[in-house]
Amino acid sequence: MTELEQLQTAGIEVLRNQRPEKPPLMFLIAPLSQWIEARLIELIRQSSFPEARASFNPVFIHLPADGCRLTELAEKAGMTKQAIGETVEELVRLGYLTRFPDPKDGRAKLILRTEKGLQAHRDTLAAFARIDRELSEMLGAFTLDSLRGSLAKATEAVRSGPRD
Repeated sequence: MTELEQLQTAGIEVLRNQRPEKPPLMFLIAPLSQWIEARLIELIRQSSFPEARASFNPVFIHLPADGCRLTELAEKAGMTKQAIGETVEELVRLGYLTRFPDPKDGRAKLILRTEKGLQAHRDTLAAFARIDRELSEMLGAFTLDSLRGSLAKATEAVRSGPRD
């Protein structure tokens, strides 16, 4: 048997015969998350944020209402300062964010949403509400509420760490 045939046979063995009984949660959660993110981008592009991209999400998700420094934003988003800085720079250039001197340290800058950024945020909240309605129609209200409750419990459990 050639090396190619050995690897093919081994691959078939693992992928066909060693599957878990139940699909891994990641395989169930990821497609739903991807659908929600794609639908969100589609909806907000139709409103006040035609340039919307998924790569902007970490900034808007983690940017506090009263703003913060770039280093704090990077830490909250779990990104490098350089990576989030590039995204912030683009959002400043597009007019969704602005920078102000930090009153506590004039050398530092606070990043805040502009009025355009606040409108995009409002439209995003409306898009999330629409997505919830769409999911409720697809799944039924009870299933959606149960899913939300289960995911909230799971999120809290992983945030608080393993139980001893």
